[in-house]
Amino acid sequence: MAAPRSGRGRTAASIHVGTSGWTYDDWWGPFYPEGLRSGDRLSYYAGRFDTVEVNSSFYRVPSEVAVRAWNERLPPHFHLVLKGNRRITHRSPPGADERALDFFLERALALRRLRVILWQFPPFFHPDLEALDAFLERLPGGVRHAVEFRDAGWWDSGADEVLARHRAAFVAVSHPTLPEDIRVTTDFLYVRFHGRGERLYEYDYSRRELAVWARRLSAAAEGKRRIYAFFNNDWHAHAPANAAVLAELLRARASAGEGRSESGNRSRSPRSKSRRR
Repeated sequence: MAAPRSGRGRTAASIHVGTSGWTYDDWWGPFYPEGLRSGDRLSYYAGRFDTVEVNSSFYRVPSEVAVRAWNERLPPHFHLVLKGNRRITHRSPPGADERALDFFLERALALRRLRVILWQFPPFFHPDLEALDAFLERLPGGVRHAVEFRDAGWWDSGADEVLARHRAAFVAVSHPTLPEDIRVTTDFLYVRFHGRGERLYEYDYSRRELAVWARRLSAAAEGKRRIYAFFNNDWHAHAPANAAVLAELLRARASAGEGRSESGNRSRSPRSKSRRR
């Protein structure tokens, strides 16, 4: 089920596919072998995927003990992504709680394998380019940033230009109520798979669905942009299974040298507009 690590080729090494978290009880059996100690799950996961999106940091800032453990257990090649705490993103305006932002960043930047911070804004954060720009201006430059919107109005707001100025990624999403456009705003792409239809986080993506995403992501990456993709459909261990398939499909395309724009790809440049859904 698990995806093999990427090879040493420049394009293949720029593909990072994983899951949103790794400590789910119903992954025992389908993903984690019986008899594996709970404390060894991260090491087991890191032996099969080279990236993970820490979702729990949205609810609570990682403790110093957790930071030390992740620093010790994650290999040098690993790409750790941390999700911004809700006390930062779910206040108006975002980042209004300066102490919360400073505390989170201090803890986050102590992570040796940290590559990206994901900032997920709530549905009630409606398009406000000045607020977005002010928030991004306060973020440190030593780590990359990706922004996920939950109000569909952001796709037609001009946010692309703001994100591009700060070299931040516009997070593409697979979600039943949001556009599935791939917006290119910097030198890496970021996509989150939440599920589809009423089942959402219980949804199991088919190989055919993932093949479409692999084609679109490869075209948008154009052989020169890094790709991050994370599966948040954690029920029944669908996330690691789907991640393994998408990684396989993306690496096959990379090995074949595919990466030019294709007809039917819905990726957008920072100056183009998307259709509302």
